[in-house]
Amino acid sequence: MARVVALQLFLFLLPFAGYAMYLYFSRLDPMRRESWERSPIYWLVILGLVLTIIGFLLTATFTGAPPEATYKPAELRDGRIQPGNIE
Repeated sequence: MARVVALQLFLFLLPFAGYAMYLYFSRLDPMRRESWERSPIYWLVILGLVLTIIGFLLTATFTGAPPEATYKPAELRDGRIQPGNIE
């Protein structure tokens, strides 16, 4: 779960990092507030959300068990709990 959250956070912050690199290479100081006041924050947020949605869709599509897999629930065997799994 932490991996998914970290990936989505990375995808959301990617446009902001790209804009900071643009400011740096255009000889503007990305650490100064004035550099960000005229920035396209609205579009950076929109792009970050679009990347996050794409990341969610790709994660849901290409990870997890195959559709024909069967879930076997946890059970109590010989006084011990056997965890559930997908077969």
